Amino acid sequence: MKKLLSASLIAVVLTICGCEKMLLGPEPDNTPQNNLDILWKTLDENYALFPVKTVNWDSVHQFYRAKLNNSTSETDSWNVTCNMLSNLDDGHVHLVNADNTQAYNSSRIALRKPDDFSLDLVKSKYLSSVKIIGAGQILYGKVTNTNIGYIYISSFGNPLGSGSNWANDIDIAVQELSACDGLIIDIRNNGGGLVVTLRTIVADFIDHDINYFDQRAKTGPGHNEFGPPIHLLAGRSSGRPSFTKKLALLTNRFSGSASEHFTQIFKNLSYAKQIGDTTFGAFGDIINTIELPFGWTCTYPCRLTTTPEGKCFEGIGIVPDILAENTKNDISAGRDIAMNAALAYLTWK
Repeated sequence: MKKLLSASLIAVVLTICGCEKMLLGPEPDNTPQNNLDILWKTLDENYALFPVKTVNWDSVHQFYRAKLNNSTSETDSWNVTCNMLSNLDDGHVHLVNADNTQAYNSSRIALRKPDDFSLDLVKSKYLSSVKIIGAGQILYGKVTNTNIGYIYISSFGNPLGSGSNWANDIDIAVQELSACDGLIIDIRNNGGGLVVTLRTIVADFIDHDINYFDQRAKTGPGHNEFGPPIHLLAGRSSGRPSFTKKLALLTNRFSGSASEHFTQIFKNLSYAKQIGDTTFGAFGDIINTIELPFGWTCTYPCRLTTTPEGKCFEGIGIVPDILAENTKNDISAGRDIAMNAALAYLTWK
């Protein structure tokens, strides 16, 4: 089973705030069985999401190992390994072959085409006076014939050559749109990035400090061996502009990882609504890396992410307050149902 990832999906699976490379000791035997065994065992002892996955990992190992022998080709080994990983259905479990010509993401969402959103449609049909800042990552303007502002954030990752302070450019957009009655913040097709970046950006929209997620790191080989909770916090930054009037946050199935952290912060704001479709469902922001005997590389999360109350959205995503799903046909017909729903919410008295 193979999935070649689009650029937006690769952004989801490469949403890495920290990275640790597994050290395997002596050079292992380079056989199809050993390649799979090492990957299976590494995940068995270090993958953090088994407590929330309904998968019998031992049975999975037995089933897929039986499909391999010393004469199995690398192509067939790749397909068997990808099929094994598909049981995890995790957007942060990512396999790349030795020469980077094949990439696989174990999430079922990765099979979908990101064709339910068009920024070109938003710009041409809804916006006036469009400006681009933040090393090209932030687009903003006003919705034509309204007093509603619009900000699109394409990624929370650092673009090459941008330096480290591009996210602070959000202040420019917020300042220019400060007289608006409400804002649409659009993170559709935003595959993620860095938590520090999303916290910089979201600081302009929150009115109190928020403990939005807790994470527990793996501390032992057992599936339920974790350390104490690490609180993920977001807060205001003094001296920066602030917009705490009505907010509409637009998400879709390709709003992943750091975008979902961003979304969960908005869930804690009384003046904000999440509108659109459910998010991707991949939250781990500390990613381990293992290199296998075939030269393949696999990344996987080593922290379990929950709300402070203990709810986990891994493999599920964050459900919107107002469901407004676009289809490819809607976009082709020049309709953005989520934008229309956001405008209805923000202009309703």
